[in-house]
Amino acid sequence: MQVSFKMKVLLFLYGSKNLVGCALALAGLAMFFAGVIDDWWLPIVAGLYAVGWLAVPADRELEVQVRNEATQADLVEGMAVLVKDSRAKLPREAVERLERIQSTVVELAPKLFDGGMAMDYAISLINAVTRDLPETVRNYVHLPTAFANLHVIQGGKTCKELLVEQLDLLNSQLAKIAENVYKDDADALVVNGKFLQEKFHSLSFVG
Repeated sequence: MQVSFKMKVLLFLYGSKNLVGCALALAGLAMFFAGVIDDWWLPIVAGLYAVGWLAVPADRELEVQVRNEATQADLVEGMAVLVKDSRAKLPREAVERLERIQSTVVELAPKLFDGGMAMDYAISLINAVTRDLPETVRNYVHLPTAFANLHVIQGGKTCKELLVEQLDLLNSQLAKIAENVYKDDADALVVNGKFLQEKFHSLSFVG
């Protein structure tokens, strides 16, 4: 995922390195206007900015957060675009299932990028949203409507019925991922509760 140029500029402007550098540079300008420094004031101001820039560690945590949020937004937006672009081309039953999948993706996306999801779940989610689901929809929308609705091609089912069946399968897979992720969160809550009970069990707050 590439961070946009605009986002890079914002990261630079609001980064601690730039803010500290600007503060020192402003201090240099203040000394110039106060008459403390005269000759070579411009190199001194530039040097103070450089000192501030070099002295402050890079905002790696902020950059990672921005990258994650951008990636998360792309995943959710990609799902929204798929639903929007295919809505008029799919049968109502398929659109309903697609919207259910979209709702699940929106719920799970934050956990995918904040580290709150196991790797196998994350891989399954990404593959489903970026590969399996678009391919399923694309295969269907290439078909003429009459052919998709009426022509039986496999197991006594039409293309329309097969599409709904495949979307149900994808929806079921994502629902299982969501259930497992939330179960992990619930288990963590239980463990934390036991830890707190053990920690404070022997304490008495009675004077």
